Amino acid sequence: MRISVLDANFELIGEFSIYRSLIWNRRYYEPGVFEIHTAVEYFPLLNTGRYVYRHDRQELGVIREVNYEQTSKGARSAYCKGYFAEALFNNRVTIPAANITGTPEEISRALVTDYFISPADTDRVFAQIQLGALSGLGESTTLQSTGDHIGDKMYELERTQELSHRLVFNFEANTLTFEVWAGLDRTDDQEINSPATFSNAFYNVKNVVYDRDASSAANFAYVAGEGEGDDRVIVEVDARADASEERREIYVDARDLQSTYKDSSGNEKTYSTAQYAALLRQRGLEKLDEYAQVETVNSDVDASANLVYLEDFDLGDLCTYQNQDVGIETVKRITEIQEVYEGSKYTLNITFGNDESTSLTKIIRRETT
Repeated sequence: MRISVLDANFELIGEFSIYRSLIWNRRYYEPGVFEIHTAVEYFPLLNTGRYVYRHDRQELGVIREVNYEQTSKGARSAYCKGYFAEALFNNRVTIPAANITGTPEEISRALVTDYFISPADTDRVFAQIQLGALSGLGESTTLQSTGDHIGDKMYELERTQELSHRLVFNFEANTLTFEVWAGLDRTDDQEINSPATFSNAFYNVKNVVYDRDASSAANFAYVAGEGEGDDRVIVEVDARADASEERREIYVDARDLQSTYKDSSGNEKTYSTAQYAALLRQRGLEKLDEYAQVETVNSDVDASANLVYLEDFDLGDLCTYQNQDVGIETVKRITEIQEVYEGSKYTLNITFGNDESTSLTKIIRRETT
């Protein structure tokens, strides 16, 4: 596997294909992370580099930490850690404030344009980022944001409609193409994509950990916006699958969301009643997502079994998971795929569902912050 190291201007400064271990952790609802342990002679290259690129993947890694160590016995080691390029979106905040109505895809594209591609302050331009094709994903909503990290805000917005975004790196052109995307539906009751079922009966999963936790779950929100007393605007957000589901309520204080705002030119504007209700509803959906029931399956996948990674399933795909020994069958989206390479050993770990991360990626996140 060839790994290229680029400088801050995306110029190639060196390459290597020797490493002791490589962890490549792809995520659907947040930036992925990576970690490379390599021969010590590559430490100067990693220490001067800014980005790493695997030529067999479309993701670009941003180096956040490099380490060199020599023990008293003379043993030397070197490694680097970091995030995928989507983390670069958190280098900007929504100043001036963003007030946008559209689908999550349209809103995210507008944020990227306004704060990275064509900002009023040209010092904020990120020259390598460009927009990809519009895919027409999602349903209309309204965003109002002041001072939020743009990457986090886009993920929050997209997640409520099970969408994500990515930066596709073109090594030859040195471009990062922004796309909002959705994983494929690979469940049995659709006929567009080949189905993907992970089951102990098919011998394609091992080392399974299943977890369901509803202790902090909520599914109904009262979102309170502007106004006082009886005049305060309150929107109800019902996220239950149907009325028979146990109703568990939360209250969301959204007073910061106002119906009157200033556009990018400083002109005062007012949302319609429907637009303001949509704005409050979006806040409620985002808050309820924080209170969602946790149901996850973490499992090593046999890469040599009946399903081929990147062909029969990939990050973001909606798949069926079964364990006949304990009577579990659930349809979950693949929210994380961890590739681990250690010498000739290759491990593929998949997370199905809405858990934030595995314990290993939590460690990586803490150490690369």
